[in-house]
Amino acid sequence: MILMIDENGYSPLNYDDALDTVQGFIRKENGEDTNVSSRSFWGTIARVLAQIAVNLDENCENVHDSGYIQQATGVNLDRIGGNYGLMRKQAEPASVTLSFAGTPGYVIPTGTVFMDDNGNEFYSVDDCQLDVNGVGSTIVVSSELGSQYNVDAGTIVNQQSPVEELDNVTNSQAAEGGQDMETDLDFRNRLLLASNSNESGTINGVYTALMNTQGVTAVKSVYNASISDNDSYGNPPKTVHYYVQGGTDQDVANTIFRVGGGGITLYGSLSKTVLDDSGSIQTIFFDRPQEKPIYVKASIRVSDSFDQSEGTDDVKAAIEGYIESLKMGDTVVTNQFFSNIYAIDGINYADVAIGTDKGKLSSDNIVLTAFEIPTIDDDNVEVDYVSN
Repeated sequence: MILMIDENGYSPLNYDDALDTVQGFIRKENGEDTNVSSRSFWGTIARVLAQIAVNLDENCENVHDSGYIQQATGVNLDRIGGNYGLMRKQAEPASVTLSFAGTPGYVIPTGTVFMDDNGNEFYSVDDCQLDVNGVGSTIVVSSELGSQYNVDAGTIVNQQSPVEELDNVTNSQAAEGGQDMETDLDFRNRLLLASNSNESGTINGVYTALMNTQGVTAVKSVYNASISDNDSYGNPPKTVHYYVQGGTDQDVANTIFRVGGGGITLYGSLSKTVLDDSGSIQTIFFDRPQEKPIYVKASIRVSDSFDQSEGTDDVKAAIEGYIESLKMGDTVVTNQFFSNIYAIDGINYADVAIGTDKGKLSSDNIVLTAFEIPTIDDDNVEVDYVSN
């Protein structure tokens, strides 16, 4: 029984080898004729010790693997991130400015709760007194953390406890900044990216920096090196056009300014200003990708081993997992859903139809444009059970 690390990595301990070794020790100490069969006293002891050795070896292998980006998980992956100066992105709340109309002079107290139609709650962080015209505004923050609170403009329209002094409430802009805790998969991909290209003024370096920005989940850049001609996307000559999914507008602009090379002309329909070290205002241009909602209907046939209580959620999670793995501009391939679905215990048949219109689903792949990104949530997925 030898624990070995060689040029092939860690060699795990096999139970049969462990048992042979333990039996050999027992015979050495008690005599070669010692009975170590499965029903004997010493045989039972040998099998218990062999299993303990295998369990310990598995722990040793996990410790060994925890030192590598590809195998480490959880806290061990966080520790590796420290070697690259990177931390796992933490869950964050969303925030947005709410506008009010109502009785002049009325004060909306700090902590007042407002909601969208889905029940997502936001609370005010300061008192807000309506002016002589009965209007006012204040910042609200989501009651919990997560990307689900990045709600669209015009959706936070409800008071949790309505009062007569408030006639209208709304958000003219989308809420932003909400983020889920970064998964091991996403954090690992960032670490691999950092190991290949550090933050710098190169195209790859800016990509790495943007991916390290809080809330950012996808980045694509278009560099038009032409001296005189627009490129096929309409970008002017000698420009860089960044498309960034997630993160606040200001955080994205700050990153591009901090890392982007001097003298590089930026292009895009969005703009934010930042202050340089001399106090001068610099304008940063970029864009957001167009979100393309994907609708999926999965028809499945199940066996008795299928978990009826959690099965539907498992199927939805499998479908959403594939969509969330896609990058900006990727094609949504119908056949790619099946490996995730069939990995669920108890599913022995599945058929999948997809589309960008809930009323027009088919087995055809969905081809996205270069700057579209697929999105999906539970409401976009229908699971239909087919009888045997």
